[in-house]
Amino acid sequence: MKNKQHNEPINRDAVGYLRVSRESQEESGLGLEAQRSQIEAYAASRGLKIVRWYQDVVSGVSTLKDRAGLTSLLDGLEPEMVVLVAKRDRLSRDLNLALWCEKEISRFHCSIESCDGAGNGSSPTDVLLKNLILSFAAYERDLISDRTRSALQELKKTRKLGRPPFGHRFDANGQYETDPDTYPTFERMMELRREGLKFSVVARSLNKENHTSQTGKQFTSQMVRNLITRIEKTKEE
Repeated sequence: MKNKQHNEPINRDAVGYLRVSRESQEESGLGLEAQRSQIEAYAASRGLKIVRWYQDVVSGVSTLKDRAGLTSLLDGLEPEMVVLVAKRDRLSRDLNLALWCEKEISRFHCSIESCDGAGNGSSPTDVLLKNLILSFAAYERDLISDRTRSALQELKKTRKLGRPPFGHRFDANGQYETDPDTYPTFERMMELRREGLKFSVVARSLNKENHTSQTGKQFTSQMVRNLITRIEKTKEE
């Protein structure tokens, strides 16, 4: 009887897991459709039958409670299934969560296979490679976060961040300047407030005088309160 070759179809059921982050639908060139195509090609080459698909559009560092797709995948596992991912960091960029998922999947006598082949298998070398891949994914995540924090800190030294307060806009240097379209309304709102009028009265007065918000809507008491609170907070910064 001939021994089976390594690449001979094994005729097992598989499930596909897809993930992209909120920040980029085409993260690293691995958008949802690209991942699906890679998984389908890999499954065909291995004789695997994909019976279900799961997906999440969340950051790679999100917790399990934010992963409806991954949670459903784990709940629906059947013995001897293969979980297919385009790359191992699609499962998670959090090392602890990735290792926990690997353990949960193996508990059902199932396995995870990456379409790039990295870390597939159960030999000591495969396990070492798998752990290295997961560790470097977590390291890359932390490195990007650290660089982002540093860049924001430097940017704060030279320019304002976020949306400018009502009546203002950013100049070429990223600093606040008056917005000719909304500043007159801003001045009138502050003038009415300095008179000691309630937010509701200020809102009614602005609407009566045909002033509108930045979005073209009429003012409400809560809107006036929020705008003035934000303006006062900006002055303190």
